[in-house]
Parts: sequence; C-alpha cells; structure tokens
Amino acid sequence: MGEESELAIAAVRRYAVALRHIQSRLFDAYPDVSGIKDLMTAVRHKRTLPRAGMSSTGVEYAIHGAGCQMTDEVGRVVDVDLVGDVEAFDAWRIRWFLDEQSDAGPSVEELRTACSHLASTGELLEVQAGSWYALPDRRGKGH
Repeated sequence: MGEESELAIAAVRRYAVALRHIQSRLFDAYPDVSGIKDLMTAVRHKRTLPRAGMSSTGVEYAIHGAGCQMTDEVGRVVDVDLVGDVEAFDAWRIRWFLDEQSDAGPSVEELRTACSHLASTGELLEVQAGSWYALPDRRGKGH
C-alpha cells in the first residue's frame, strides 16, 4: 500500500475511534437509549428528548433526516445515518470529520477505498457495497 492509502486508513480509524467514544458518552447520559435508533424514537415518537440537545456527559446531538450528528466538548463532529437498522457512515462523513482542506487530506475516493479495505479485514462492516460502513459492534442495537 502507498502512503496515501496508509493516511486514508489512519483517517478512517481516527473517525471510528471518535465515533465509538462520542456515542458511548452520549448513550451513558441516557440509560434508556442504546443506539441512534432508540434516540430517534425518543425524539420523534415518544417525544421524551428534544431534536437537538446537550447531554449531561457534554455531548451535543442533533437528530436529522435519517440519523444524528454528535459533537463532543472539543468540537469533534461525527455523523451517522440509519441504513436499515444499522448506524452507518460514508466517506463524506469521514471527510467532514477530518475538517481538512480539499488538497490537504485524503480524498473522498481514498477514504472510500480505505473503508472497503478495513471492511475486508473485519475492522468495519460494509453495510452497502462501496458506500455505507459501520463499526462491527454498532448495529443499531446495544453498545
């Protein structure tokens, strides 16, 4: 693998670590919520939580169309959509997370290739071929 590939793989891994950490902290604040699907149900159907808010653990969240954007206290932003019942992300969401200039970091295509590679090794799950990926233990259910 080339240097660009290694940089893209490292970027995807940084996103995955941040996603796991931020989600864990968000769900720690809401004992009845075990995933984004539960959070969306609490917001849209039960109306027990607002569409956007700040958890007691310092994570901001905002429910949107098919998913949720989460921001930690240092400004790291992760975003997932529900694809079926799976909390999934794509290369564009990783690119937004990196918040780098278009020439400075891995391209969306390099990130997509890195995601596919990591899915082939079991580090990620490929939810929809070549486009949507998930953390192996985040299938929309418990954490």
